[in-house]
Amino acid sequence: MLLPPYKEEMSLLVQKYGGTSVGSPKRILSVAERIAKVRARGHQLVVVVSAMGHTTDELIELAHRVSDRPPHREMDMLLTAGERISMALLSMALSDLKIPAVSFTGSQTGIITDSSHRCARIRQILGDRVRSALAEDKVAIVAGFQGVSETKEITTLGRGGSDTTAVALAATLGAESCEIFTDVDGVFSADPRIVPQAWLWSQIPHDLMVEMATRGAGVLHPRSVELSKQFGVVLRVRSSLNESEGTEVMSRKKEIMEEYQVVGVTSDPGKALLIVDLMRPTVLSSIWDAAAHAHLSVVAPMFSAGRIAFFAERDAEGDWKKKLEQLSNDGFVSKYEFDKTVVPVSIVGDRFSQDGAALSEVIEALGKHKILVTHGVASALAITVAVSAGREKEAVQALHARFLGEGRKN
Repeated sequence: MLLPPYKEEMSLLVQKYGGTSVGSPKRILSVAERIAKVRARGHQLVVVVSAMGHTTDELIELAHRVSDRPPHREMDMLLTAGERISMALLSMALSDLKIPAVSFTGSQTGIITDSSHRCARIRQILGDRVRSALAEDKVAIVAGFQGVSETKEITTLGRGGSDTTAVALAATLGAESCEIFTDVDGVFSADPRIVPQAWLWSQIPHDLMVEMATRGAGVLHPRSVELSKQFGVVLRVRSSLNESEGTEVMSRKKEIMEEYQVVGVTSDPGKALLIVDLMRPTVLSSIWDAAAHAHLSVVAPMFSAGRIAFFAERDAEGDWKKKLEQLSNDGFVSKYEFDKTVVPVSIVGDRFSQDGAALSEVIEALGKHKILVTHGVASALAITVAVSAGREKEAVQALHARFLGEGRKN
């Protein structure tokens, strides 16, 4: 539960800077200068930071060099160090600019979560120390991605969790807006590093942004978008490298439309296909219950003849195997396979359920490039297919050319 909004005469902004934006001392100094300019315009600021550059990946690798199966609790203790480094360095940089600032960890901020390690959910945000800092006209710098459980255990919110931290703080404090700063200019119709001609959207609806984020668009975490919609937080994605306006994630415009429309193409090499054979179809709920209890993601589920297949995070393979072994012992699951030879590729848009031709067009477009589709599933807002690992970039390029090569750009 989020607390009632914080009220202040000067407008309050929440800004979040991702790992590339604070990836070096030079970048941190640049962020400090940007904050100084915003302060000069009369805004109060709460700044959420991620770990520098590839720090989180390096810490994960370090953990696996000393342990084959590091406990989730200890991983949370280790990984939260990355954001603490960023917040302290940024506070130091602001101090040299004569801007009063104070840094807080997730627990010092009062971000209270459930007890799940590595993928905790926020229960409430107290925010008393942040409010006190703002009352003293200081910039409050908060470590993203982390919180503390009701039993005083340090927890993390999962990959991309700093976005969720920022939006949740904006909702709690009643901020004018929440700005997510990254190394690209906003939300594109595809990763511009894969498709250079990808479109930059000035606005995109919440529901389509959730679909894109869930299916691999790394610019925003889906939970942050859901919170933005739920609590009416104005959410923008901007570049920390320039002054472009970026993309506003917004409520859907009321448009009359019956033909399907594609807004983005994504791939997610961080996911693999998990195939589970059930002892009987009626035990399907046991899979969903296990996933929900452990906060494990399930993307694009496909059910047929007692078999369920869906995309799951590759780094959650150990957690899934533990859950599925237990379900097997309980007589719910006969066998399972974690297929890492395929990667999900998706198109996201509107009204796919109204036109059955969309899925066949996806398969045909990939077939022209000799890219084989092994699984496919369509919903009203997205179509996701499985392609061979290593060919996902080609698939994104082919589908973007087919569905977004020409047409209207907003």
